[in-house]
Amino acid sequence: MFFRNTIKIVAVSVALLAFGAQAKTFKYELQDLHSSNGEIQYPGLNLNGASSVILTVDQASHSVPAMLTSLEINFPHAPGLLIGNFKADDQGWRFYSTVDDVWVYRQLDIAVDGFNAGNPNNAMVHIEGFVSEVENFIGKERSLNFEQRLFSVHGQLVDATPSKVVDVKSFTVDGSQVELSLKDNPAVDPNSSNGDMAFVIELLWLGEGKEVFHFHAPYGDESKFFEAYKLEVSTMPGPDGDETAVSIKAKDAQGMEFETHHIYLKDMLREAYEL
Repeated sequence: MFFRNTIKIVAVSVALLAFGAQAKTFKYELQDLHSSNGEIQYPGLNLNGASSVILTVDQASHSVPAMLTSLEINFPHAPGLLIGNFKADDQGWRFYSTVDDVWVYRQLDIAVDGFNAGNPNNAMVHIEGFVSEVENFIGKERSLNFEQRLFSVHGQLVDATPSKVVDVKSFTVDGSQVELSLKDNPAVDPNSSNGDMAFVIELLWLGEGKEVFHFHAPYGDESKFFEAYKLEVSTMPGPDGDETAVSIKAKDAQGMEFETHHIYLKDMLREAYEL
């Protein structure tokens, strides 16, 4: 059997380590996956139907280029790949890497197309692997021979950055308990057509079930570099007298604190539960 139990190769340059020291790490995965063998086919090496693709990206701020630091591709009928040491082209839309000793091959060239580092959400990403014909693929001259293509994978990029609960508040509304759980990392607001970011609050309302409320993050392109840490509760005058209002406290990459606008708790529940 020529397969290894797993193939995991990660190379990170000294420059990337220096970059990543103050960068924030984001995780993305591909949905609606499609993959196939390429023009080169080795007997018994089945690279069809990739089961998952995970991309790890480091970025210090919205004004600093993002770097693709690793790419993991898992196949149901072949050992997976974990690839690092990526280099970007001048536009930042194509990333390249080289992997040694993969399956039965001395070296593979990996190309990732369509990953827009400035606005990665919902992009269509295309990944190809080629049997290498040169000593160093990551050089000034990059030439892809499609007759040497080994596999092709493509899918829609979605944010999969892990997030944890950082604050919980409980209330009584109309005689039933409501629990709000705040997540630390913002996410793309599914209700926005512009890809706006939102802080995520998980709701548990006794008798009504679980829902998620996306609290608009009013910090523009920098929102994804903020981390929420507290639900701030206050009493504010409303149309029917004093009402409970909620805002979110967050910190930016430099540790500076900010507070969002307020929203009435009843309005939050009305929107989340479509009352």
